[in-house]
Amino acid sequence: MNLLNPRAPFARVWRCVLCAFIFNYTSTVYAVVADSLTLGNAKAVSLGHAVTADPPGIDSIHFNPAGLARIKGRSLQLKMVAADFSVVMEIGDYVEPRKSQLQAMEATGLFDDGYFYDEARNATSETEGASLMLPIVGMTDLPVIIAPLGGASYAPAGKSYTVGTNVYAPMMVGFYRAEDDPGRFMGERLSLMHLTYFSPSIGVNINDQLAIGAALTFNYVGVGMDLPIRAPHAGQLFLGDLQSQCEFALNDNFIGFQDVAAELCEGERLGLYNQLAYLEFEVENGLVPGFNFGVLWSPTDWLTLGANYIASFPMDMDGDFRWTNGENWNNFLAPFLVEDGNGVSLAGQIDGLLRVFGWSFPQGVNQTEGKAQISMDMPEQYMFGASIQLSERFKLNLDYKFAGWSAWDVLEVEFSEPVDFLRLAEIIQPDLAGKTRIAFPLGLEDTWNWAVGVEYQYSDTTVLRLGIEDRPTSLPSDGLTPLLPLGSGTFYGAGIGMEFDNGAVIDFALGYMSSELDMPGGTADVGNSLDPSKLIYSPYAGSDIEVELTMYLMEFSITQKF
Repeated sequence: MNLLNPRAPFARVWRCVLCAFIFNYTSTVYAVVADSLTLGNAKAVSLGHAVTADPPGIDSIHFNPAGLARIKGRSLQLKMVAADFSVVMEIGDYVEPRKSQLQAMEATGLFDDGYFYDEARNATSETEGASLMLPIVGMTDLPVIIAPLGGASYAPAGKSYTVGTNVYAPMMVGFYRAEDDPGRFMGERLSLMHLTYFSPSIGVNINDQLAIGAALTFNYVGVGMDLPIRAPHAGQLFLGDLQSQCEFALNDNFIGFQDVAAELCEGERLGLYNQLAYLEFEVENGLVPGFNFGVLWSPTDWLTLGANYIASFPMDMDGDFRWTNGENWNNFLAPFLVEDGNGVSLAGQIDGLLRVFGWSFPQGVNQTEGKAQISMDMPEQYMFGASIQLSERFKLNLDYKFAGWSAWDVLEVEFSEPVDFLRLAEIIQPDLAGKTRIAFPLGLEDTWNWAVGVEYQYSDTTVLRLGIEDRPTSLPSDGLTPLLPLGSGTFYGAGIGMEFDNGAVIDFALGYMSSELDMPGGTADVGNSLDPSKLIYSPYAGSDIEVELTMYLMEFSITQKF
């Protein structure tokens, strides 16, 4: 009996055993973030991105460059991706430790009523639309993400190789909130962009069963953020508490500190939830090289195995920043900045003392502008897949993937100029802040995930596709944060492909995914921590937070010989 015949009963048994093994194995995998969702390939979306062993045309350059060897003649692909990312954040009440702390302070009668006002308590935040870091233009607000992309390939007649290049976006995510949205303290705007704009590639048929491929990619990467900053933590709590003790601080029991106490008590009292500053930065790098390598092996006519490697590459991004102090922060500092007859202010005197320890004191610089820099690595990725022709009409694709997201442990921004508020943050939390830097600990973890796609050949010219992909979060269980609202979820895709008499192929796909994060008060170091040392960064200290991300994708492509 011929085992190569897809209709052979024994071959079907082997295929079923293989499928059962892979399904059982992939049930143990873990996490992935938002990579490859906006690549723009309709076939990949409709198959849940399970295409490592069945790479889709010119987009093989990303999914497995060996797939280029399957394309003959001259081919042109034009495609369109439209995406809508919606983030809803429910900010609940305070947990009991926070309530008790605030009630004890309120009971002293030393604080004004407005001191405890929190606009975000029991409030709902919802993003307004997409914000994207675009080359040259910078961060741009859009109702939805829309991007035209495409590529081309060429296989010389009688040769065993195909060359090509492609434009695609492995990561294109971002959002913006209204200026008065209660969730803006986790980002009024935020965008991460990875665009591959040139990718000279080659796929080679070694023999009838084996093909290999490689791609050299040239990438644009950019990160942008607009962040109103508040700090209802022990640092601000401490300043407010000092101001509440002015009567005691100014008497003889406070000998040696009356000058400091006088200025502290004369200044405007900081509300616990006042906005202290506004940070804006955009950094980018327009020439970042990368490398992909892939293999396809077809031991039988019903089974193809594939593997793909996407190399890690450094992303050193440069740009500009602007830090603007909040009005009440400036009013709080004002008495410290008044100079005496000798031209010396109390802020200057304190600064002189702090410099002995390598620290400094705010000097009342309302707005600071300069250069900003971020250095981080794009994670490496490994992809393994199988494509199984179950019958003449049904094909099953299976993928198992790794991504080294632990490379994104900390997002650190370096500034060329010292920032007033960060001078104090440096004293309280030196590991994450300095006068010229601020760091957001992400603590992402390496991930494995699976994907399954089914293709049904409805007719000679029409194919139907369904896919599902496991996308649990790459955030650690003890490191969830609303700054990256990427919870565990399952991606669903569906689509259709049609071939016309002139050789043109049209592919269309829809994709959907939703995910949730639940962060009870005090559990998110970057978000709602109760730790008094978390100056960077817990704007919702002690508040329960729930985040829901909903994503819709529509992708369309036309492939035509020319």
